[in-house]
Amino acid sequence: MNTKKIFQCKNSMDGIFTAIYEAWSSGYGHDNVMIEELCEKNDYSNMQLFSEYITVNTDMEKALKVSRSIKQKISEEAFEIVCRVALSDYRQKGDLIYRFLILGFRSGRDIVNHISNDVVNQMLKINRNVGNEVHHFLGFLRFSQLENNILFSVIHPKNNIISLLAPHFADRLPQEKFIIFDGGRNICALHLPGRPWIISDIPEANPDMVYKLKNYDNYKDLWKIFFENIAIKERINLKLQRNNLPLRYRKDMTEFQS
Repeated sequence: MNTKKIFQCKNSMDGIFTAIYEAWSSGYGHDNVMIEELCEKNDYSNMQLFSEYITVNTDMEKALKVSRSIKQKISEEAFEIVCRVALSDYRQKGDLIYRFLILGFRSGRDIVNHISNDVVNQMLKINRNVGNEVHHFLGFLRFSQLENNILFSVIHPKNNIISLLAPHFADRLPQEKFIIFDGGRNICALHLPGRPWIISDIPEANPDMVYKLKNYDNYKDLWKIFFENIAIKERINLKLQRNNLPLRYRKDMTEFQS
């Protein structure tokens, strides 16, 4: 009986791509390897008997080689799908991506049309889920203006989409200093005028600090007045409002804060 080799990696795009490189080049065979990303809450892993766990350290050069291979041997569309799935909160996404690439390197760019295949179908569903959440946050994200004129926003997305949101706001607000903070992951997108935006970890962030920053806003009352006055009382439909603006987004929206 062959021992299953499980490659454990950081729960990030570069970590997953590194694990894919290591598993592919290991020579163990696709059927004998798995990829498992390590979750911050340590609830992804379910230790398997008769398996060898191999720790994978993120290597940017190896991750870039995988990125280039996907683009060149499959397609740019497939690469974008893989990236969105890697940023999702789906459990065992690393191994799902690995199985998708096995198929993709055989079939080429046509792989995205094989929707009857369970692996491809699952990849496309997760891709849509991440894309839908990005679309929602492009409309629901709110900035507060801090004392030093920095625009500050707190979000709590299900998926790790902050790197998908930052380019939009950097393009729309090129002359502004802004911070988009993911309160569930303690990471943020930072932007300064005339410079590329970056992603940074803020491990020391705590709810009290974020609350103080979020609640300093000279324009908060204006947001509330605008929200209250655009409504036509006779046409208020709370059920429709909840459908168009789910409750989970409201805790971070300025006009809903007391």
